[in-house]
Amino acid sequence: MALRMIEDVIAERFSGDMQKNALEFIAHLRASDIVLNDSDNYFWNGEYKGKGVCVINIELSNDGASFDTFINALPDAWDNNSASISERTKEIIWANVRPCDPSCDCGNKPTIDKIIFGKECGKLCGSFLGIYDPDAETFSVMKRIVTGLKNDIEKRADTA
Repeated sequence: MALRMIEDVIAERFSGDMQKNALEFIAHLRASDIVLNDSDNYFWNGEYKGKGVCVINIELSNDGASFDTFINALPDAWDNNSASISERTKEIIWANVRPCDPSCDCGNKPTIDKIIFGKECGKLCGSFLGIYDPDAETFSVMKRIVTGLKNDIEKRADTA
């Protein structure tokens, strides 16, 4: 199978708001200098300066496709006591926390326990946010997360 650009797959597999929102999200990643490798397996690793920011999977099935994004961290500035994070943003993040289950493909890696904005979340996968077929509001939160993670990478590079 030939390598595919994610924009081409989105244009082929989605329509309407999902296509528009997904393409805007990818444009945001590219404008932020987050590199998405072309893929032959419908997984794209989003990296900034060689550091992982997110993984995008376009899951194909007989019923169509889904747009799935996996994120390993929240920005450092979004600590558990952050007053600058709206309750709605917190609700979106809590709704997308991904506990590990028997069908999980994370292998034998240990699960993690986290407190996310004061809420205990146990037995999570390493990519603890699993966002499946996001709506426009969730895509907006995703943009803020990846921008914050990019800023964290910049700050760590400046202090190294």
